[in-house]
Amino acid sequence: LRMSSWAQSRELTRQSWGVLKTNRYLLAYPLLGVVACIIPVLLLVPGILFLAVDRNWEGWACIIAGLFIAQAVFIVFQAGLTVSAAAELEGGSSSLGHGLGTAMGRFGRLFRWAIVSTLVGLLIGLVRGNGHSGVVESIFRTVLAAAAGVMWQLITFFVMPAMMLDDLGMVDAIKKSASTFKQRWGTQLSGGVRIGGLLSLLVILPAMIAVVAGAFLTMAGSWAAGVPIAVIGVIVLLIGSLLLTTMRGVFSVVLYRFATQGVVAAGFTEQQLAGAVRTK
Repeated sequence: LRMSSWAQSRELTRQSWGVLKTNRYLLAYPLLGVVACIIPVLLLVPGILFLAVDRNWEGWACIIAGLFIAQAVFIVFQAGLTVSAAAELEGGSSSLGHGLGTAMGRFGRLFRWAIVSTLVGLLIGLVRGNGHSGVVESIFRTVLAAAAGVMWQLITFFVMPAMMLDDLGMVDAIKKSASTFKQRWGTQLSGGVRIGGLLSLLVILPAMIAVVAGAFLTMAGSWAAGVPIAVIGVIVLLIGSLLLTTMRGVFSVVLYRFATQGVVAAGFTEQQLAGAVRTK
């Protein structure tokens, strides 16, 4: 069963990659989104400095503002990706300008979605805690936060397609996303959507290990070895994350059209899409 799940994830990832190879400009959405998020993320620096000197109100204000603005910016690019992917999958044509223009035309709902996403992220962070609790409590909180995060990502997987393709408001899009999963796959869900598992295992995980190893070597005084390893790890991690984000964006459209309309995109099979969500 495990090998079958991996095989299915591999096939879904391969087909999604095929869509990207045909429409390479789709990769520009997450890439530009990351670049545009650099400035708001810099707000985290003064926030951390404020917290270090016990100026908690100013610190948390900077951190929350930075996280929210970065989230809002990235969501706009995610919305543009959804629009363009849908157009290409339906046999039409799109462009970066078309996707972003459509996204900006619905900025209000995207802004509200950014608020909700940021608040949920902060709440999950509070559940996880700062690691200063006892061992048993820390493990419990980490597992609980991880489970909550996976479930939230799952039930909101179709929020962006619902907002951009069905022109729904933020609240209705969340309801539509959750109800679509329930109607199509039931409530006995045991994990996420089977997409990008092989990429995470072969690219993202080794990159993270390289970053950690490089950091340890640098702290141990081996600058000549540690810094290059860490830099290479960061670059590979960024590339892998961009690829995974884009493929998940494309696949969310593929799966949404299948779940709501029964449409099977070219290159996929009905059996693949029906089994794309892990159930108990």
